[in-house]
Amino acid sequence: MSLKLRWSLGLGAALLTAALGQSVAQMPPIPALPLPPQPIPAPAPEPVPVPEPQPTPDPVPEMPLPEPTPQPAPEPAPVPTPPEPVAPAAPPAPAKAPAFRAPLLINVETTLPALVNGKKTTVPLTRTLTIPGPRMVLIRQSGGITASLDADLKAFVNGLSSKAQDARFEELWDGWSVVQRNALKIDLEATRANVLAAIQDPKGVKASVVVTGQTPPKRTLDYFLSRGITTHLGTGQTNYFGSSADRVTNIHVGAKNFDDRLFDGKVFSFNGFVGPVTARNGYVTGLVIAGDRTASGVGGGICQVSTTVFRTLYGAGLPVAQRQNHSYQVHYYDPQGLDATIYQPSLDLKFANDTGGALWFQTEWDDEAASLSISVFGKARDFTVDIGAPKTLSSTPSPADRLLADASLPTGQRRQVDWAAPGAVIEVTRKFMRDGKTFKQDTLKSSYRPWPNIFLVGTGR
Repeated sequence: MSLKLRWSLGLGAALLTAALGQSVAQMPPIPALPLPPQPIPAPAPEPVPVPEPQPTPDPVPEMPLPEPTPQPAPEPAPVPTPPEPVAPAAPPAPAKAPAFRAPLLINVETTLPALVNGKKTTVPLTRTLTIPGPRMVLIRQSGGITASLDADLKAFVNGLSSKAQDARFEELWDGWSVVQRNALKIDLEATRANVLAAIQDPKGVKASVVVTGQTPPKRTLDYFLSRGITTHLGTGQTNYFGSSADRVTNIHVGAKNFDDRLFDGKVFSFNGFVGPVTARNGYVTGLVIAGDRTASGVGGGICQVSTTVFRTLYGAGLPVAQRQNHSYQVHYYDPQGLDATIYQPSLDLKFANDTGGALWFQTEWDDEAASLSISVFGKARDFTVDIGAPKTLSSTPSPADRLLADASLPTGQRRQVDWAAPGAVIEVTRKFMRDGKTFKQDTLKSSYRPWPNIFLVGTGR
């Protein structure tokens, strides 16, 4: 059988099997053709029987191969068109840097003369004008000092150089010292140049005020040094919360007598120091304690000042020469037992000045906090004073409410002018300490009547 036939049989069998399934599989196998015999050498060859010829099977018809599906002829590739020349792209624009939004600090840094522990020295002075960041963005974009910035700079400089302030005691970080606030001499053009340089500096945040000198005030450190007034001796405080407007006015008028005021004498008299409590001196009508009732009188509220002064000089250790507590416990003067009433011309508050020198008073008040404080300064002392907490020795209940007719109020209207307070005997001990030990003490005793709620009842039209 030729090679072509064998290949056709094999391929045909495969195609028939795939196309006809079981029919082709049941066809009889096609026997393999024997190879031609190879001669075997022998000494005496014997005749080899020739096998009988086998019948040749009928040939399997060849299956025609499927005709290949004609494929369309490929289209000729398009001839590329040469690209038109393109102008080179512009380089990308650089990203815009964010605006520098830091504020500008215009600083003045110098020192001022001061008296600390009786010795001349200096204390630092620092002031800063802050220009906010959002505003500085616009100023930096302008590249110079704008008209509004120049106006602010001039106002800042004028506040530093316009007027010197008289020397006085100030409570600093380490205690009380005398500070002399001189007027500063400032080179405005040099300061402007510093501000302009900071504006034009991409990272500028500070500019310095150029100080070329100082002008002293009328009252200098020598005023205190020559009198030996170098030390804080004591401060008294009271609260006037709930006071009427008239009462607050009288407190202000009376307290101004202790605003940067010198006393140079042996016995301090409150009435002598403040002068007459009259309308001519600025006092107005307010409520005063008159005997067993509260009534209207010029200067109502002056006892807030006398009580504060009492606490000041009592805490400074001065001997009490004359003092009278109020008839009853007034709620303005808590803690009780440390008050002092005055009634001109007969009732006064007096202290002996045993400091060996002059006394200097300063006062501060804060109407928002309803707080009044008066401080006293003088020669240094070799002892300290300790004021004990008030002790109530006895107490008496307050009586029934009291109603007082008042024609200044419309009929039927009622207004409370006093509040009930129990009667009491209260004692306060003052100790004088040296090297941590008590070397002297005294006792202050106050007796208060029981007091009712008092209401004014209107009888007027």
